[in-house]
Amino acid sequence: MNVGVYTFDQKGRGGFYLAYQDAFEGHLKPERSEQSILYQNLGGGKFKDVSQEMNLQHRGWSGDASFCDLNQDGYPDLYVLNMQGDDKYYENDRGQRFVEKTAAYFPKTPWGAMGIKFFDYNLDGLIDLYVTDMHSDMTEAQTKVGKTDFSTAFEKAKSEAWCSIEFTDAFLQGASNNIFGNAFYQNQGKGVFVEVSDKIGAETYWPWGISVADLNADGYEDVFVTAGMGYPFRYGINSVLLNEHGRRFVDSEFVLGVEPRKNNRIEKEYFALDCSGEDKNHPLCYHKQGRVGVTGSISSRSSVLFDLDDDGDLDIVTNEQNDHPMVLISNLSEKKQIHYLKIKLVGTVSNRDGLGVTVKVYSGSKTYTRYHDGKSGYLAQSSMPLYFGLGDAAKIDRIEVNWPSGKKQTLTERIPTNTLLTITEDR
Repeated sequence: MNVGVYTFDQKGRGGFYLAYQDAFEGHLKPERSEQSILYQNLGGGKFKDVSQEMNLQHRGWSGDASFCDLNQDGYPDLYVLNMQGDDKYYENDRGQRFVEKTAAYFPKTPWGAMGIKFFDYNLDGLIDLYVTDMHSDMTEAQTKVGKTDFSTAFEKAKSEAWCSIEFTDAFLQGASNNIFGNAFYQNQGKGVFVEVSDKIGAETYWPWGISVADLNADGYEDVFVTAGMGYPFRYGINSVLLNEHGRRFVDSEFVLGVEPRKNNRIEKEYFALDCSGEDKNHPLCYHKQGRVGVTGSISSRSSVLFDLDDDGDLDIVTNEQNDHPMVLISNLSEKKQIHYLKIKLVGTVSNRDGLGVTVKVYSGSKTYTRYHDGKSGYLAQSSMPLYFGLGDAAKIDRIEVNWPSGKKQTLTERIPTNTLLTITEDR
């Protein structure tokens, strides 16, 4: 996917390319947009642009995308985000072409989408879709540093971008089919999706990417959402949404110690001005002399979830904007006995990493479904092994693996738990 042109070729004093003053209006200028490209892997380290022949000539300010076989025909379909406009869903017509079918599945999409993840949040065997919307939170009323409403109600509310002074109807380019905030599409089966983000508590403030994994090993996958914009805007918390048995998500970032950050550190120096020299006319140099450091809020951009210390529970590593990463180590395995299984997939006929595989783990009355896309966070990737929390169950009855090649494998004997299991595709 491609976004568009934000900057000139000219660099400023700091060595960075200079931005257009109207960069946030780039979606209104077709000459600045860039077409996304589909590359077919030919093998031998060679790729071919097949966008035109596959009918996938997508244009939009698209910062991320993901794939999933939603119609379960064995061919991965594609959902492409648009951070300033309508998202697009393209159905894969048996590997011959892509057909745009957004309205049929998702008649309303977020206007400012930034993060995406397919997963089965309620263990019904159907893959749901979670999309976070960051750009709708960029109106002046919601972003100004002096804003005093930091209540839970504000953090969980949809944006009012559609009625703001800055976001006119011309700027939005028609908004009747848009959601101004996060969207959670619950899969009802037979191609029907219902948007339930407010009902299940999936709205967050100023979000970027989504990382999904079972943080408390109860069998239901939880969500970590990075957030914030940095200078010159207010601080936005990273969200931990614990999955309450597929009924709703519960805000848990403060309970688990993810927020507030260590030593309550929420700001840093972004740059310095020479107020006695060439920056003396800068507004931030008013009544000031010498070097003046300018601070701004810290923000997280992306994250990965994996068992960093190999103790059976999942840890979090974040990528920060102009700052060092955070490494958040879970002590869940020290607090209680947990049951889990990690599965590493090795393709032989299918791709080596097993991307596009659907794995079902059956344990007692529960069926845990994972679609292996390797995706985590914003433009990031988690460790390849799939993680299955098993709750109180200490035994797995069987595992079913559906490979992209069409091959299916079933394991029923001597299935281990609390370890890493490698499953290699049958030739």
